[in-house]
Amino acid sequence: MASSLSSTKEIEKELLPLIRVYKDGTFERLVGSPIVPPSLLHPLTNVSSKDILISHNPSLSARIYLPKLHQNQKVPILVYFHGGAFCVESAFSFFNHRYLNTLASHANVIVVSVDYRLLPLNPLPAAYEDGWTTLQWIASHTTDSPSNTEPWLIEHADFDKLYVGGDTNGANLAHNITMRAGNEALPNNVKILGAMLCTPFFWGSKPIGNENVEGHGDSLAIKVWNFAYPDAVDGVDNPLVNPCAPGAPSLATLGCSKVLVTLTGKDEFRDRDILYYETLKKSGWKGELEDLFDAADEPHAFQLFTPETPEAKAMIKRLASFLV
Repeated sequence: MASSLSSTKEIEKELLPLIRVYKDGTFERLVGSPIVPPSLLHPLTNVSSKDILISHNPSLSARIYLPKLHQNQKVPILVYFHGGAFCVESAFSFFNHRYLNTLASHANVIVVSVDYRLLPLNPLPAAYEDGWTTLQWIASHTTDSPSNTEPWLIEHADFDKLYVGGDTNGANLAHNITMRAGNEALPNNVKILGAMLCTPFFWGSKPIGNENVEGHGDSLAIKVWNFAYPDAVDGVDNPLVNPCAPGAPSLATLGCSKVLVTLTGKDEFRDRDILYYETLKKSGWKGELEDLFDAADEPHAFQLFTPETPEAKAMIKRLASFLV
């Protein structure tokens, strides 16, 4: 929430309704759910969670979730990236904590929710680097080393079933990290099995489908990208945000074996996500592209905000069936 002092400070830039930056170097995140602590044996899901440090330099943390398992039972790993336009929410915020407790329970997977660096202090590509650092850290746990200190991974992770995923800009992060994995090896030759892309944040300079022609250049998506990565080559046609742009690397190099893309009817990225799906299908990629999951008239990330609705339960069930 904005402070009472904000009216006396001079604004340098703002991305409404999300964040405001002042000329004295301070800033306000204008939306977001509260930070909540991890929990051992969550009363509704029997999922345990704790906060862990992945890297000191740069400082990088995560919240890890462990479903209730039998002794020595091995389960898949999901590396999850939260939404929030690269500038709000966190791995420790209420909406993400509630959602990932539910998903870890239904899917019976370990979830590593990455608290990647946010704007305005850390413009892109910082978040992409944090995602890759997290994957390297997880992959390093496949060998016996004093530096591998996370017992939940050592005792229960099936490293042959490593997934990445996220919502909105978090799904953008998951896509781009999977592209990197197609060209750069992880430690101990660990591979990403699947990418779970929920209403991914993709955009472009030219409107497509049902996108508004008038005012396209002033769309919130373009404002978010320009705020997040002001130095991006080709702006909003950079392949990081427009993977279907002319000259973008072929999606045939995507570094995983299967992909699930989800859509909603009220999401502004809908036509971009359909284009991504069709482009991947035609690219020559050798993996398994699962049928689109279309949540019809729901807004993006609805499963985080209204998890008890029948539509949200259906989506979580579909995500769980993918994470096997």
